[in-house]
Amino acid sequence: MCKTNFIVQKEQFNKEYFAKNKFKSFIPVGMDLNKEYSIKNIKGEPNEEFYKWQFFYALVNSGLYSKDYLGCEVSLPKGNKNSAPIKLDGAIFDDKNWFEIYKRFWDEKKQDDLDWLRKHLIGVIEFKKEDSKDIETVFNQQLKAYMKESEADFCIGFLYDTERLYIFQKKNGKILRYDESYNQKGEKSTTKDLSLHLTDPYLNIPSFEEILNQVNRPSEIDRTNRNIDDLGKISGVHSTQLNDAMSNILRAMDKVSMVNQKGYELLIQILALKIFDEKRNEKNSREKLKFYITNEEANYSNLNDKK
Repeated sequence: MCKTNFIVQKEQFNKEYFAKNKFKSFIPVGMDLNKEYSIKNIKGEPNEEFYKWQFFYALVNSGLYSKDYLGCEVSLPKGNKNSAPIKLDGAIFDDKNWFEIYKRFWDEKKQDDLDWLRKHLIGVIEFKKEDSKDIETVFNQQLKAYMKESEADFCIGFLYDTERLYIFQKKNGKILRYDESYNQKGEKSTTKDLSLHLTDPYLNIPSFEEILNQVNRPSEIDRTNRNIDDLGKISGVHSTQLNDAMSNILRAMDKVSMVNQKGYELLIQILALKIFDEKRNEKNSREKLKFYITNEEANYSNLNDKK
């Protein structure tokens, strides 16, 4: 599996289906299997369905996801029993038995099945063909609400609008951009702080395995037994987390009068050790990361503490 394959497969879909009017589904659409859908409007131009199937096609054929875990137009009840159900354009589950349980729920209305579906829903996809004209509204009024349907500890959210991609995450009860550098105020970011004018590169698409690693991440981290795949992703030179971390280090140095040449030498050495440790682990993932701070060390009172 290679993430660049997503781009290759997207172009393959365009090449194969741009001149065609129909596409036969290869994942469940509601309760339907193997139905054909129109992928052109009355003018013969690609419609929203075209981009929907373009995205699913590239996800599966790139090897990022197996079709067994994907569903389209997945309905879940909302509000009182007379309310219209909420309909997810796309859904990702962590168990390939999801479709049988989904059908059984709508046949028998057993609440245990509904609980199961919400607990195993780890990804939500919203499709648009609006050229990103109102991403803020679509995110805040649709995708955000759909992601809250998931009761998993972690949920990914994709907004795919005319080939423009935006990726979100639900973690610790907060819904933010998946690329942390887009969250201008870190975990305190509100909708207006999520850099919604910026799209995600396709290389940012997490694989199924990467989502499962987030879902199954233990609350207590064993820092002695981690490799580089266990680290959270921080990207972008303006990452809020990096800026905050550097600021905290400098403030701590200032408290002990080390904002001087010696202090900066120590800071450079720390960064060099961190980079070396991760580069070494990239070459040999069987080696464990050796440069880290224990919880006891992190909870220091002052820099002269023995711990």
